[in-house]
Amino acid sequence: MTLGYSESLFSVYLAAGPAEGYDKYLVLDPDILYTGGIGVFEGSVFIEGNGAVIDLQDGSGIWVYGEGETVGSLIIQRCTIQNGGFYGVNFAGISTGSLVNCNLINDGMGLQLMDTVSVSITNCNLVDNEIYGLAIYSTNPTANISYCNAWNNGEDYMENCPG
Repeated sequence: MTLGYSESLFSVYLAAGPAEGYDKYLVLDPDILYTGGIGVFEGSVFIEGNGAVIDLQDGSGIWVYGEGETVGSLIIQRCTIQNGGFYGVNFAGISTGSLVNCNLINDGMGLQLMDTVSVSITNCNLVDNEIYGLAIYSTNPTANISYCNAWNNGEDYMENCPG
C-alpha cells in the first residue's frame, strides 16, 4: 500500500458532523495518511478507521475527557495509531469507550487509562510501545480486554493501584 496523500486528523474531526447518535462521526479513508491527534472533551466521537493509519508524529495522542455530569465517549474501530510522543490513546476523567481491531504501535504508551473510565479493548495489537502497551493508573479505571496481543513493549501491561 502506498499512501500518497496526508491529511490532519484534527481537520477531519472539525469537519465531521453528528451521525448514528454520536456528536462527531469520522470516516477515514485507508488511502490517506492521517497526521496529528485530537482531543474529545465532554462529547461522543466515533472513528470508523477502515484500515487507515493515524501518525501522531511524536506529538499528543488521541484523548477523551469528561467531568461532572458530562461523560466523554470515544469509540475507535479498525485503524493503526502510531508514533505518539507520550501515548497513542488516553481516557481520563469520567469517560467511556472502546478500541476494536486497532493497532497501537511505537507510542510512549499505547493506551493509557486514568481516573474513572470504562474502556473495552477487543482484538487489538499493542506493539513496540516504549514504556507500556497498556497502562492503568489509579484504582478506578475498568478495562475489559479480549483477544489482544502485546509484544516488544517496554512492559506489556501495567496497573498502578496506589493506596
